[in-house]
Amino acid sequence: MLRLASFKLASAVALIVLFAFAMASAQSAPTLKYLTSSEVKVKGTVEEVRTATDNTVHITVKNDKGSVDVLVAPEKFLKEMEIIFAKGDAVEVTGSQVTVDGAAVLLAREVGRNGDVMMMRDEHGKPVWVGWIK
Repeated sequence: MLRLASFKLASAVALIVLFAFAMASAQSAPTLKYLTSSEVKVKGTVEEVRTATDNTVHITVKNDKGSVDVLVAPEKFLKEMEIIFAKGDAVEVTGSQVTVDGAAVLLAREVGRNGDVMMMRDEHGKPVWVGWIK
């Protein structure tokens, strides 16, 4: 009888953990699809650098046409690659223009700065950090 009670308790705990994991997965940020057909180039100056709640680094690039929110890459990947952005940096970003919650976001594929080009995604838009960061 004790084994049956232990089994029921273990099963209940396992179901609760599984349910909690499923709920957490359902509430995670949607995967943003990179479309090469929506690629644009933006030149400007970094106005702001911030880390979003999903640990991705965003830079706000300002030019004479306005400001653009650029999702660069996961913070951990940028730290690993020793890439740091600062307010005032002159950049040229090539990326896919997408809409997230009604707001325009540019998914960076390449970021040029001071003559260097940093690849964030391959030519098909696949993130270079996939399989890289742990």
